[in-house]
Amino acid sequence: MATTSRNRSATSSRKKSLSKQPVTVAALQTANGNSASPAPSNREVLRQLYLALLRCRLVEEYAQRRFSAQEYDLAIGHEAVVAGTIFGLRMEDTITASGRNFAALVSRGLPLKFLLEQKDKASSCSYGFDGVVAPASLPADPFNMGTGIALAHKFEKKQNVVIAICAEESPSLDRWRDALNFAGAHKLPILYVVKGGAANPPSSDPQNTHLEDFSFTARDYGFPGIIVDGGDVVAVWRVAQESLHRARNGAGPTVIDCRMESSHDPLAHMEHYMRKRGVWDDAWKKQITKQFKAEIEAAAKSPAN
Repeated sequence: MATTSRNRSATSSRKKSLSKQPVTVAALQTANGNSASPAPSNREVLRQLYLALLRCRLVEEYAQRRFSAQEYDLAIGHEAVVAGTIFGLRMEDTITASGRNFAALVSRGLPLKFLLEQKDKASSCSYGFDGVVAPASLPADPFNMGTGIALAHKFEKKQNVVIAICAEESPSLDRWRDALNFAGAHKLPILYVVKGGAANPPSSDPQNTHLEDFSFTARDYGFPGIIVDGGDVVAVWRVAQESLHRARNGAGPTVIDCRMESSHDPLAHMEHYMRKRGVWDDAWKKQITKQFKAEIEAAAKSPAN
């Protein structure tokens, strides 16, 4: 009887902590008894990807009511860019992002009670936790910082990888040419993630389109440039997993351009994807939504230590 009681208690604890820690691919591999990367049709992978999206969305919506646009970049509707690239990272890996990149901080596991107390502090604070470096002093320059950290990993001969995320839409890569060139020459273990989209004006000259510029840039630096639908978290995740595998095995960096032209909401798109595969459950969504909202409210009321 004591064993049964302990098992029930452990199960209850796992349910309560469902959303508090980022899920790793390694954990899913262990659960499946498989050392390979989990398949995108894996029920648990799909559920955890949806949870990552939903968590970002609910916290962003709460922050939108509480904070001003100047304090955080609340890219509501763009959650798949961050959730898809970060999902499955190892705890020893690193993310570099602007201190205003709310989704990056949420996705990697920053305690909500700390994050939701950062009113009037986001523009002047840097956060270092669980492999996250958010360079608030360099809000538009996560790539240079990430390149430096990736170089350190290379010197240490570790398989640690850096994901550098630029939150601005359709950025120019000109400011990072030196960093990209250096990363390519030294095959650094880093993924550069950018958002391209409708904000990039169309060009009548095919050699000047964002797509062509992107392709030539990647070719010039000697590493892949991959364009993916930024509203499809499964597509983003698959590209990120392939790129992480390359980086860990010494093949060098990748640029991932998450295109934002599509109008579909990443949560609705993911729900449709899961329904088609027979792994959707309305009661499950209702349960986790209620749980997440309760966690957010509790965190907002609890002072950070």
